[in-house]
Amino acid sequence: MKRKTNRILSLLLALIMCVGVLTACGGGDTPAQKDPAPPANTDTDKAPDTQPSEPSEPAGPDISKAVTLTMYLIGDRPVDNDEVFEKINERLKAEINATIDVKFMSWSEYESKYPLIFASGEEWDIIYTADWCFYNAQATKQGFWEITREDLETYAPMTAETMYPEAWEQAKVGGKVYMLPMNYKEITSYVYMARGDLMDKYNITSVSSLDEAEAYMDAIVQNEPGMIPLDVGSDYDKQFVFDRMWKQASCQAGLTEVGPWQVMACTKEDESAANVTGHYDQDIFEDVVTRLKDWKDRGFWSKNAVVNTQNNTESFQAGRSALALMNANTAKSVYAAVTADHPEWDVRVFDAQEDAPPVLNSYLANGMSIFSKSQYPERALMALDYLRNDKEVNSLFCYGIEGKHWEASGDNALVSLPDSANYAYDSNCNWGVRNDDNWRVIEGGIPNLPELTAKWQESARSSLFQTFVFDDAEVKNEIAAMGEIFNTDYKLLTLGFTDDPAGDIAKLRDKMEAAGANKVYAALQDQANAFLAAN
Repeated sequence: MKRKTNRILSLLLALIMCVGVLTACGGGDTPAQKDPAPPANTDTDKAPDTQPSEPSEPAGPDISKAVTLTMYLIGDRPVDNDEVFEKINERLKAEINATIDVKFMSWSEYESKYPLIFASGEEWDIIYTADWCFYNAQATKQGFWEITREDLETYAPMTAETMYPEAWEQAKVGGKVYMLPMNYKEITSYVYMARGDLMDKYNITSVSSLDEAEAYMDAIVQNEPGMIPLDVGSDYDKQFVFDRMWKQASCQAGLTEVGPWQVMACTKEDESAANVTGHYDQDIFEDVVTRLKDWKDRGFWSKNAVVNTQNNTESFQAGRSALALMNANTAKSVYAAVTADHPEWDVRVFDAQEDAPPVLNSYLANGMSIFSKSQYPERALMALDYLRNDKEVNSLFCYGIEGKHWEASGDNALVSLPDSANYAYDSNCNWGVRNDDNWRVIEGGIPNLPELTAKWQESARSSLFQTFVFDDAEVKNEIAAMGEIFNTDYKLLTLGFTDDPAGDIAKLRDKMEAAGANKVYAALQDQANAFLAAN
């Protein structure tokens, strides 16, 4: 019996040793071999989980390093800009570990300063751009960082999902994209804003045409010596009056603009092939300059208009002028501010389009780009994704602080509050991030705006060369020289500062041709005809 017991003990000992050897050699437990589950609440005694783990999600962009992005905007810095961006930065810091430092180029300096900051050696990251604001020029000079579809998917997923496909196509320069265009369908139309109290005083019933505007301004000159009828000033609006006259005349003549604005080129819209000329080669140009000279001589704007750095809306709001000319989007905020401060003025808004249909803009009319030498282009793209698409951030940028500058009225409208004077609705160069999905209109604003908007929507049309992108690689020097003439001689003529319209236009033509205008127009014509053939 003792021998049998010893034999059993020996077998048990051998079995235990065998199991120990298998365990020591790293054999994994099968479900049947696992020890019984430990009692509840004994986490420290749990055996390590040796089951294969599930594949992990791909890591997102690395935002471990906090960065400050510098963003350039155009216009005058709103009084409450820093307060608004403090709130924007709180959100961006939490979401992408980044903040934005905003710098402004005023309307009086942006044309000269904009190209210079690309070569200044300054470190910056984001800038406002548009088809009228150096987009093509800087894209072709590698001034902007290329944005690919993969970049959008990785760093700007909200933009990748919401951007209009046609906007992406319009932004291509040489097959590549260097801008996030606005996600907003925009019509550009112009309005006159007049003092109703003065209109009634001098029996003026309407200011809806150049002739009616002339009659109103003449009444102001004759009877209100302390006022400037229309105080055009900064580079932003020095050509507004010319633009209204030129658009009316060129529309009647069947002309359309083509190419960069500083080369002053046009062609017949109803011809099968482009025949590009300068404005100065059209008879209507002299007609327009002659009328501008008459208005200037009659005192409709200041003799210092060329050097005046204040735009005409600011002068109107300050009570120094009786008439203002602006686009309809600007008018919304100006009207709200003026009627709040001066209800006794009985401000009225009139359509300034006359015979010229409003422009159904391309998406490139406003956009945002990233500097090609930015140290943080991916983070900049992430920031733009939030500025465009995040409802809180987008609303802050576009309208200011809710409860201080505005308050919501339903899902798609807002009411401007008194402090909106320090951060006006849609007026701080937020235009590049306008987004139809988040857009709010001002409630209780311009009374006749719905009527005007309906009229504009019926008549608005796209320019024939709206999506035409001029490759200026072979004529950069000529365009730079023409730009200098545009900023001097041409602007003087478009404000009526001439004693001899025909003679000074001839001098302008000579200077332009000496600068290489004919070479530029020939290149424009070739590319415009190729564009027409392809479209």
